[in-house]
Parts: sequence; structure tokens; C-alpha cells
Amino acid sequence: MLRLLGRTFSLSLRRSMAHRVNFAFDIAQSLVGILAVLATTLAIYYQTDMLAGWSKPQALVLVGIYSIVAGVRSAFIDPSLTRMVSTIRDGSLDDALLQPAPSWFTVSCREHAPFALGQAILGAGILIVGVSGLPSPPGLANVLATIVLTGCAVAISWAFSLAVACLGFWFARFELGPLTASLWDVGRYPAEVYRQPVRTIVTYLVPLAGMITVPASALARTSAWYALVSGLALTACFVFLAMLLFRQGVKRYTGATS
Repeated sequence: MLRLLGRTFSLSLRRSMAHRVNFAFDIAQSLVGILAVLATTLAIYYQTDMLAGWSKPQALVLVGIYSIVAGVRSAFIDPSLTRMVSTIRDGSLDDALLQPAPSWFTVSCREHAPFALGQAILGAGILIVGVSGLPSPPGLANVLATIVLTGCAVAISWAFSLAVACLGFWFARFELGPLTASLWDVGRYPAEVYRQPVRTIVTYLVPLAGMITVPASALARTSAWYALVSGLALTACFVFLAMLLFRQGVKRYTGATS
């Protein structure tokens, strides 16, 4: 599967390089996105020293992780899954389902946007700045837990996007992907800024904030082991539910020849 992912990414990269206007647009879009998030955060901390218990360096750690996950999602997940409903509707999903690879994988990695990774690279820079401003450097356990939990955040992002796309098997006339795209902005703020019961919803039920807050907390705030256990459990639940929904949806899919 990694070889297939590498080949599809390479093909997308060559296609993007062939269109210079798209190349410039993708780079500009990545810059604007990350600068907007950073400007909003700095504007908040211009007025206060703490936001829901988060200091400015801790918030920069969160923004950095958010940008890394957003960049990976924009590069590897969104290009394929945002078009999944249309492929269900016109029957072109057959091409992915007939490939000699797991269907969930081929559906998820048919297209990529390589230059969206620029946002992840800029996010890594913001993360380093945030860590350098912490009162004490994080320990090795915190760093390792954050790396694992950032991977979990990407997995949850994929699972959530796949689950939303799978609703097209039942409601093929509705493009739900664009409607949910703006929901990812919830993750740019700590989960603690939201009041109950919204905090519980965006942390555990629809973890748009939780999947970013947990790895950021592991690096900058709380016990790494507590964050690691909760993050892994949350990831396992969402991946399982997404795969279950995909398998049930494929059973309903009739293809282009029906």
C-alpha cells in the first residue's frame, strides 16, 4: 500500500508541476491559510496572556500541530474523499473498487495535492517556535507521545472524512463534504474554550477539537501517557466506525452498469 501511495503521489506531483498557475495557487493558499490562523491567535494574545488556561507558547504548539494535520489532510485526504459522493452518483467508483488493493485504500488515495504540504512545513516551524517558548522543554516521553498522537489526529481526520463521504451511499444527491470542511476550523482553538456540552462533543463525539488538543496537551501541558491512551482509544473507535460504514455502503452500491 505504501508503494501505491508513493506512485499516486508522484503522479499527482508531476501533474501539479505541469500547471504552473495551479502550483502558485496551491502555495499561496497554504500561506494564506496558515497566516490567517497565526494572525488570529496572535491577535487574541495581544489582548490577554491566557486563553482557557493556555499560554501563548502553548497555543502556538496547538496551532503548529493543527497546521501540520491540516496540511497532511489537504494533501492526502481531501482531494479523493471530497469527490467520493460524485463518483458514487455517476458510477465511476467502480474503478477504485475493482483495483487489486483494499477498496478503502484505493478510494482514499486516488488523487493528491502535493503542494498543500507547504502548510504542514510552516506548521512545523510554528510548533518549534511554540516549544522554544515553553517554561521548560518537554521530555522524551512527551515528544514521542505527541508524534504518535499527531498521527492519530491524521487517522481520525481520514476516518471522519471517509464516514462523511460514505453517507453518499445513502444520500447520493447531497454533497456533504464541502459543508463539513469549515468544521475543521474548530480544531484551531483549545477544546477548553468551548462550554459544555459542546466541549464534550468536539472532543470525543465529533473530535474536531480533541484530535488537535490532545497531542498539543501531551507536548505542552499534561501527562503524556494519559493523553496517549485516550488518543489511541479515540482513534481506534473512529477508524472502526468509518470502516464499518464503508463496508455497509459498498454493499448498497450498484455501480455504473445498474
